[in-house]
Amino acid sequence: MPLEAISLITLIASLALEIWLGILLFRRSVQKDFPLFVAFIGTSIPISAARLLTMHQYHAYYYVFWSSEALLILLSVSALNQVFWRTYDGFRFLWWFRLIYYGAIALALAIAIRNAILNPPVQQHPEIAFIVDAEIAANMVRAGIVAVYAVMVRPMVIEFRRYPFGIVAGFGASSLGPVLAFFALSVSGTKYGNFAKIFSTLSYIFALVIWLRMFSLPDTEEKEWKPPIPPEEMARTVRGYIDALGFSGKKKK
Repeated sequence: MPLEAISLITLIASLALEIWLGILLFRRSVQKDFPLFVAFIGTSIPISAARLLTMHQYHAYYYVFWSSEALLILLSVSALNQVFWRTYDGFRFLWWFRLIYYGAIALALAIAIRNAILNPPVQQHPEIAFIVDAEIAANMVRAGIVAVYAVMVRPMVIEFRRYPFGIVAGFGASSLGPVLAFFALSVSGTKYGNFAKIFSTLSYIFALVIWLRMFSLPDTEEKEWKPPIPPEEMARTVRGYIDALGFSGKKKK
C-alpha cells in the first residue's frame, strides 16, 4: 500500500479516536483532575482535522504539521508532568526522589542534544530543524518520565488508580514508537525512514486505544493519601533496590 494511502488512513483513524476520546473525557469530567491532558486531546482534534484537510496541499500541510507539532510537544510533556506529580505529590519532600525524576529528564535531554549535534536534520529550514530536534527530545523526556513512574510505583507503594495509570501508559506507548524509530534510524540511516514514520503513527493510535479503554470505565476511588511507611523506611527501601541492582558502588565481600 502506498505511503500516502497509509497516512490518509492513519489520520482518519486518529481523528475519529480523538473525537471519541474527547467525548469520554468530558463525560467523565476528567478536566477537573487532569486539565492539561484534556487540553492535549482537545487541541489534537482540530489539529488532526487541519492536517487531514491539507494533506494533499504540500506547502499548507508542511506548515500546518510543523507549527501544530510544536504546540503538541509542549502540551504532552506538561500533561505527563502533571499526572506524575499528582500521583507522587506526597513524595515531593524527598530530595532523592526529585533527583531521580529530574535526573531522568536531564539524561533524556542529554541524549537528544547529543543526537541533534551529531545528526542534525538534513535539508530542513532552521525553524523546522529546531522542532524536529524538540520532538526527539520530547519523546525522550516522555519515555524517561514514564520509566521513573513505572519503576517507583512498587517501592513507593502507590495504590492503583485507573485514570493516571492509563494516561501514563498511553504516553508510554506513544513515545515508544518514535524512540525505537529514532534508534533504528541512528543505526541504519534513512533506509527504514518510511517504516519508522508508520511505526511512530501506529504507536500514537495504540495510545488512543489505551486511553479509550481506560476512560470507558469510571476511575477507581481515590483514598486520602497517607505515607505508607515513614520517610526513613522509604529511603532504606530505595537503597535496598539500588543495592540489589548493583548500583550502590559498594564492593561485596
